[in-house]
Amino acid sequence: MKKLALAVLSVVSLALMACGPSKLEIQEASTQSDVLLEVRQVLNDSISLFVGNTLYLNSKQMVADDMYPLLVSTRDPAELEKPTATDILNNDEDFLNYLRRKAPDFVNVGVVIGETAYNEIGFEEKDAVEKLTKIFKKVQGGSMVLFHEKAGELTDMKKLY
Repeated sequence: MKKLALAVLSVVSLALMACGPSKLEIQEASTQSDVLLEVRQVLNDSISLFVGNTLYLNSKQMVADDMYPLLVSTRDPAELEKPTATDILNNDEDFLNYLRRKAPDFVNVGVVIGETAYNEIGFEEKDAVEKLTKIFKKVQGGSMVLFHEKAGELTDMKKLY
């Protein structure tokens, strides 16, 4: 009887694992994002960095009642340590215009919640996702996918719209 119960439990467990997206599907979905926003804790810094097509958004900004002013510095992936001018974004429109300058055709947004984001006192994923969804719904015809990251790897995804 125990063997039968264990076998049924194994089959159900495997069936549930098969329902979720595979690592490859998660990676493909992230590469289809025109812009990726990685929300993570950035210690000893108050700015967010835009590198390639990825904006590393300081989770401290997500804790604040208003995420503006948002300080963003664009960095060349080949020279990350080289300081560049910092843009000051004061509202949602400034933020979207900044992203349009960096990725003119962006419509598909990926939001990655990094495991370090939860280290920020007061960080609530639900609140951060709501703030970002409100902003990116203004992009006509766009989509937004939520990812989670652990140990440098994307672990899951959920299409928000």
